[in-house]
Amino acid sequence: MPAPYAESPGRWRFLSSQDGKAEMSWSPTPDMANPFGSVHGGIIATVIDESCGAALMPMIETPSAPTVSLNVEYLHPVPIGGTYTVVSEIVRKGRAMAIADSRILNEEGTMLVRGTCFFQIPRPK
Repeated sequence: MPAPYAESPGRWRFLSSQDGKAEMSWSPTPDMANPFGSVHGGIIATVIDESCGAALMPMIETPSAPTVSLNVEYLHPVPIGGTYTVVSEIVRKGRAMAIADSRILNEEGTMLVRGTCFFQIPRPK
């Protein structure tokens, strides 16, 4: 699955996306920093949203599902220059709505960020 913004300096790479789960590797770069030197929260929210979407897409018939709600909990700063694992999983999927949880982990396995996305599942045409 191609990653949006894959050509940006902070590249991510999808490792897997199947059975309601997705995993990706992400290495943010200095242009993604906030004024305090860690990754900007908006960039982190985008990564959470994309990873949750990747967990959902193999489970639905339509080519996309809009995000209707996104909640992100910033537990620790995400330092620039590291490589992180992003793991997402569908926790509930109905006919019209799906809920996915995501975690950003550092190389030691510490959860730095967690998030939840609610997606509207369009009806197939």
